[in-house]
Amino acid sequence: MRVKMIHHRREITKETGSNRERGAAIIIALMVSLVLAFLGLGLLMQTSLGLQAAGTDRWVVRALYAADAGTQAEIATLSTGAVAQGAFVLADDTALPGMLTGQYNVVVDDVCELEPGWQPLGTGPGWITRHFHFRSSATRDAGLLVGLTQAAITQDVTIGPIPDSNLQDSIYCY
Repeated sequence: MRVKMIHHRREITKETGSNRERGAAIIIALMVSLVLAFLGLGLLMQTSLGLQAAGTDRWVVRALYAADAGTQAEIATLSTGAVAQGAFVLADDTALPGMLTGQYNVVVDDVCELEPGWQPLGTGPGWITRHFHFRSSATRDAGLLVGLTQAAITQDVTIGPIPDSNLQDSIYCY
């Protein structure tokens, strides 16, 4: 009977050593899992920030297009001989859901003539060419959030020939 107990103690001792090894393996596995989880979260955060940056770039490009629309509208106005500053609203696609839809407030200002107009070569009397400087800016608004994205274009443009009869006076830049 005594031999059996010693044999039994040896089995217990072996099981205790084996349990210690299993505990160390579990701790190592948990540490590796924790490191992998943090790496995964970091990758997820980086991907999320990349998507947000791409979305912001899209709105900035759209604001730039809206500002460019303001420059084109001003060039069309100046081509008629009129000199005007103004503002208008461009709306996003209204079919887009939630914060994706909004509007761009476009303002054309700082309109001034760079130098006195001159008669272009090859034209008869009564025609003039003028040189203008102006700024077109666009701001994106979505609901109550005003000024989310902004873009501006400053442009110097030569307009003409324009009939003298259509000319309006302007402010000189210098």
